Amino acid sequence: MNVLIRELHEPEEIALIPRLEQAIWNDPSDTIRTGTLMALVHEGALLAGAYRIETSVTPFSPLGERGRGIGGSTPQLVGFIFGFPTNRPSDHHSHMAGVLPEYQGSQIGLLLKRYQRDWALSRGYERVVWTFDPLRSLNAHFNLRKLGATFRRYIPNCYGPMGGINAGAPSDRAYAVWELRSPRVFSRIYAPPPAPSVEGLPQANRVEQQEPVELRLDLSEKRILVQIPEDWGQILSTDPGLALRWRAHSREVFEHYFAQGYQATDFVRGPNRYVLERETP
Repeated sequence: MNVLIRELHEPEEIALIPRLEQAIWNDPSDTIRTGTLMALVHEGALLAGAYRIETSVTPFSPLGERGRGIGGSTPQLVGFIFGFPTNRPSDHHSHMAGVLPEYQGSQIGLLLKRYQRDWALSRGYERVVWTFDPLRSLNAHFNLRKLGATFRRYIPNCYGPMGGINAGAPSDRAYAVWELRSPRVFSRIYAPPPAPSVEGLPQANRVEQQEPVELRLDLSEKRILVQIPEDWGQILSTDPGLALRWRAHSREVFEHYFAQGYQATDFVRGPNRYVLERETP
């Protein structure tokens, strides 16, 4: 599969984004108006689309601007990334990055983030920041393990009540920081290292049958583990009570250990666990 990523500027291109949002997050009541997107793009925001194309494209193909690729193939918009400036000249805020469900797992998300990194560096940014649900293991693995982002800030109910795939629990979010010039980030996105060894590390919580049953707030080791559900999306859609217990449980553990100087630096699977680390004095 060939994928082309490019910035979107034209009204007819930008008008496709709200429909793409609906298809990805299944919440038609929570999309960005086309006019708002256009205004933000005019003022320095990034809006780029990932197009699936059936044939190879030369650097001079009209597809690089708009239209059809070689042989008349029509590109299909399958993902996008959107971010905007912050009140800190060094930071770009990445608000949304999404890929249609049928194309998730095909590396398009990684290609979009590589594009964003290059775009941001070319404009003088040093880091990109964004929020994500810390209980979603796929996002955690992507953000920390594949991109090399970290987080040490936890925002309870960041967006208020939400619908679609996010309905069912307060919208708590982790505030990810992506240091664009970090050697760690470069290696993660181009030559990812193996998963870290976590054998013997103490764990701040205990989970049985996908339920949080115990929380330890007395750990002080340099590296500790925090376990999250194997499938948070299923819990949200099938067990509201358990979803609320998980949200309260994870909120307590993250807020406590972040206040003690820890930050989330990595993620491992089998089961799903964050690696929290703090610098020794």
